[in-house]
Amino acid sequence: MKLFKSQIFWKIYIITLAIICTLLGLMFIVSRMILPEISKEQYRQITDKTVLRMKDQITLIAKDLQSLENYVQTNEHFKSNDFDQLFKGLETIITVSPYIDSGTVLDTNGYVRAFYPNDLKHLQNYNLSKREYFQEALKTKKVYFSDVVSADTGRFLLVVSVPVLDDRNEVERVVNLSLRIEDNEIFQSIFQSFKIGDNGYTFIVDRNGKIISHPSKERIGEDVSQNLVVKKVLEKKSGYQEVLNSKGTWFFASFEHIPILDWGIVAQIPVDEIYQPYLTFQKSLWTISLVTFIVLSILTALYARQIIHPIRRLYLAVDQVAKGDYNQRIEKIDNTEIGQLSNRFNEMIHYIRRSKANLHLKEEQLKEQKEYLRKIIDMNPSYIYAIDKEGKFTLVNESFAKLLGTETQDLLGKKIDDFQFHIDSNLVRVWEEIETIKERFVLEEEFKDQEGKIRWIETVRLPIFSPNREIDQILFVSTDITERKQAEELLRKSEKLAVVGELAAGVAHEIRNPLTSIKGFMHLLKEECETHKHYFEIMESELERINFIVNEFLMLGKPQVMNFRQKDVSDLLKDVMTLLESQAILNNVKMISEFEPNLPLLYCDENQLKQVFINIIKNAIEAMPNGGKVKIQAKKKENNLVIRFIDQGCGIPKDRIAKLGEPFYSTKEKGTGLGLMVSFKIIEAHKGRIKIESEVGQGTTVDLSFPISSSVVEKAYPDFYDKENRENQK
Repeated sequence: MKLFKSQIFWKIYIITLAIICTLLGLMFIVSRMILPEISKEQYRQITDKTVLRMKDQITLIAKDLQSLENYVQTNEHFKSNDFDQLFKGLETIITVSPYIDSGTVLDTNGYVRAFYPNDLKHLQNYNLSKREYFQEALKTKKVYFSDVVSADTGRFLLVVSVPVLDDRNEVERVVNLSLRIEDNEIFQSIFQSFKIGDNGYTFIVDRNGKIISHPSKERIGEDVSQNLVVKKVLEKKSGYQEVLNSKGTWFFASFEHIPILDWGIVAQIPVDEIYQPYLTFQKSLWTISLVTFIVLSILTALYARQIIHPIRRLYLAVDQVAKGDYNQRIEKIDNTEIGQLSNRFNEMIHYIRRSKANLHLKEEQLKEQKEYLRKIIDMNPSYIYAIDKEGKFTLVNESFAKLLGTETQDLLGKKIDDFQFHIDSNLVRVWEEIETIKERFVLEEEFKDQEGKIRWIETVRLPIFSPNREIDQILFVSTDITERKQAEELLRKSEKLAVVGELAAGVAHEIRNPLTSIKGFMHLLKEECETHKHYFEIMESELERINFIVNEFLMLGKPQVMNFRQKDVSDLLKDVMTLLESQAILNNVKMISEFEPNLPLLYCDENQLKQVFINIIKNAIEAMPNGGKVKIQAKKKENNLVIRFIDQGCGIPKDRIAKLGEPFYSTKEKGTGLGLMVSFKIIEAHKGRIKIESEVGQGTTVDLSFPISSSVVEKAYPDFYDKENRENQK
């Protein structure tokens, strides 16, 4: 009985029930008064946005079609009287524009003088002078957009009539460009993609109220000018209202007038669909509310009863502690928050009694712990330091001090900007990140060491909070991960090379089989046809070249036999330039050679170097789609022979140059990266070096440097070198 006399119990119970009743009442009010209007407004926003988006789409299409006026009036094909020229002009427009399906050219008397495509050949010399679009274009001398036109073929068309004017600004002929409404999939797909609910839809009408676009294609061309919403659109109005359609269904419709074409757009959705979620919710709300009220009332009473008893016991004990009696103790109540609170109360009393006795001991332990942590920090090989908001060092370890070439005591109180350590010198941004995240985060950074080498570190940034929970310092712990980065990069390249090798070996094997058959038949034909023997020799030479390229492709899969000889690089470059001359001419590219006289011979594999030159020059030509120059230089520089290729192409971003030569990495849209990878491998086999410099928009320079002395290659390939000497002695 004491429970029901407790003021706390009744306060908890009454307040909880009041909250429950208020929430349930609000639910009813919202469901009856607000939800229908919200639902209606949401769908209105959807239909309004739909018609506006469609309006924007149609405006873009109209502007696109209007842009054809200038093309037609300035194109030389339409100034000619020749049928083929006119036909070609129409063909070009219809091929380029996705909205034009057919076209005709009429003289000033309305007779068809040209057409496209050929399914309009029955209109040749047909008179269309009575068509409204022809008369308007002839009269206004401006481009004219027609209403929906029903053609003789049964199609519904939209016609764009463009007058072609002579030097006296008189109409010389009229070009009619037609959009086949039902057949043009792009035109229909643009507007039929707008879905509104389950049963809503949109449609477009012309200035006379005929349907241009509708989800049901059979309704295209239908006259709906008597529809209430369509009437308002024809009156050049825009808005939103409830309307009854021809089938007796009420719709909410948004409508918009399109001034540029004098068309109208209507987006509508059934009223029943808008209110359906509200009706469903209203039916189930009463049952849910009643059950919820009963269950929550019972739970509230039980909960209030549970918390009253332990609260009173805790209150009495706290009252005694407030009076100075620290010997109070509360027996364990339960495992709830109240029980945990009573346990914490007992622990608090225990700690208060011991605090004074242990204060001195804690201070000594704290001092020892500080010294111990100092030793750990100094022994740690990672770079550990902390800075405040002014950028001053508040903590550094010996590893970090050695990195900066100083002592730890010389760093404390100094600003980080006073030292050459700029891993991330933008302290403002660092503080903004820390204050936003307010927790530790890890990132990888790179910097140059004292020798100028790039090194990678992994840095943990940890905010240090002041007693008022504001961040006043940042702790940095940086670990050198350069060796790990290098190992990861080496592993990545090795895996790529292994995959490329397997792929290359398989592809080359598949090419060799048909190549062998072609060579066999070529020998047979050569013996039977003596009159064209010279051509067969050329074809055999080219087949040998193809076979060589296949062998080079196999380099990706397995080591190849090297055939080193003393060769004149000038001759090799001239052969490659001759081979690529036709491709350069087709791309409006001029190749310029600048070879120093009396260049020393290069100990090399002739065919492999040619492949490198071909890859580099072809890349240069492809980098200049609008034409340009490729300058090829060869000169001696100290003990090396340097070959330089300079183009005027689009250039390569600096961050991509380092990745060139990796398998499957290319700056071209359809490139594979294998060409440069093979080139890098060949240059490496010749103990040469490649250097690529580029600037976006200016061009690219590729330098190849090879050792002139054969001793370098001799040491790398002693078996090949001895073989050549034996052959020379013979």
